[in-house]
Amino acid sequence: AALRANTEAGLSHFEALIGAKSLSEVVELQTAFLRKQVEMTVEQAKDFQTVASKAAEDVSKPIKTAFEKAMKEVKAA
Repeated sequence: AALRANTEAGLSHFEALIGAKSLSEVVELQTAFLRKQVEMTVEQAKDFQTVASKAAEDVSKPIKTAFEKAMKEVKAA
């Protein structure tokens, strides 16, 4: 999804640059594009962090459960 969004934004920006009538318009378009790209990158990084945290939690859950079970058995003994 992120790759598609980035590609579409880049192509759209390229089309806008081609249609620019002046250097100042090119600068405005480029500035706006870069601002949007930074915002998109920050949002994608947040999404990635959420996914990575969930994956780490899912992977560690069985280990945590086994450890807790072993600790209960040790305390009961």
